[in-house]
Amino acid sequence: MAATTVLSEQEVRQRIQRGRPIALGLGVVGLLVWATGLATNPKLAMQGYHFGFFYWMGLTLGCLGMALLLHAVRGRWGLPLIRIFESGAMVLMPVMLIAFFPILYDVFVVHGIFEWTHKEVVAQDPVLQSKRPWLNEPRFAIAGILYILIWAYFAKKLWDGSSAEDAAGDPVKAEMLSRQRTAFASFGIIVYMLTYTLAMVDWGQSLQPHWFSTMYAVIMVAGFGLNALALALYMVLSWRDLPLYKPIVYHEGYEGYRRDWGNFMFTLSVFWSYVAFSQLLIIYSGNLPEFTQFYLRRNMGGWQYIAYLIPIFQFFVPFFWFLAPRTKWIPKQLLIGVIIVLAIRVVEIFWQIKPAWSETLSISLYDIAAFVGLGGLWFYFMLGNLLKRALVPRNEPRLLEVAH
Repeated sequence: MAATTVLSEQEVRQRIQRGRPIALGLGVVGLLVWATGLATNPKLAMQGYHFGFFYWMGLTLGCLGMALLLHAVRGRWGLPLIRIFESGAMVLMPVMLIAFFPILYDVFVVHGIFEWTHKEVVAQDPVLQSKRPWLNEPRFAIAGILYILIWAYFAKKLWDGSSAEDAAGDPVKAEMLSRQRTAFASFGIIVYMLTYTLAMVDWGQSLQPHWFSTMYAVIMVAGFGLNALALALYMVLSWRDLPLYKPIVYHEGYEGYRRDWGNFMFTLSVFWSYVAFSQLLIIYSGNLPEFTQFYLRRNMGGWQYIAYLIPIFQFFVPFFWFLAPRTKWIPKQLLIGVIIVLAIRVVEIFWQIKPAWSETLSISLYDIAAFVGLGGLWFYFMLGNLLKRALVPRNEPRLLEVAH
């Protein structure tokens, strides 16, 4: 059985091995181009870096959240995807920890990202002075590193547990190991949500430190969970004609997987839309300057055109696309929907972050270079993690069950 599995994985592994040097090359070139901005326009360069860091850290946390969820609920639909989620979560150490240090460099030296790092601004602003116990450089640095270490701990524990299951001698032992992770993952979800909320306050909300929102972190959790699911489905559906994944994607016994994948994409799209609209509705109803500034900035100067695109392609199109039964029975059609979601996720995060520094729509070379650079390195290490183990769980009785 193991020999058969290894043989069926061969073509997928070859594709991954071919893709890693490309990702590394893009990463190195992107970061080199971005680094030139440190000499010419450090403030603009650091703002571009923050956008890239926020997106790729968010995707990493989306992978961790999906891994925790799958190990907690033990959903069979996620078994073909779980190794991708675990591999993405493992990028936290040391890659995303190291990627956090340029943010700290800006906080202590450049002061191009966060308004509250400017002492002369804080001195003249009573609101920022009142928030100084939380929005201060030492706490920001210590808390950020602590968040990443906590997340990395949960990612490593899930990784080790899954590796032990793969190495188990029989399915009964593997099933016991799988069930043992349920309680740990359930506890991990609680810690994950608490630390995620604090991190989003630090890294996202504090870009406009006068702004308040109780929904912001939930919007990011839903969005990046959708992001991680879309990425995993993109990879699996792109490999649908290769021996390892062809039975999973096409075989009649696995049709339930495609239905579940489409339904979960639909669910996360609707949930993201619900919490995003709830934030807008609450702020619109309150109509207070410290709340409305977020949307006022993003609905003028050209940003409003992106604001029109986001609900169309992150709610209306996915709503009808993934609702249709035909989408879930035709892998290629499911793949198209996934690609649409992946594309609009980048646009949405850019719209969330960039207007904090620019009142008019603008895209700098450093925005693109930092995004591509960090993304290239992210994929290089994520794919490397994916190659270290079996691409689908071994000794897993649920993979042998007839799909519902």
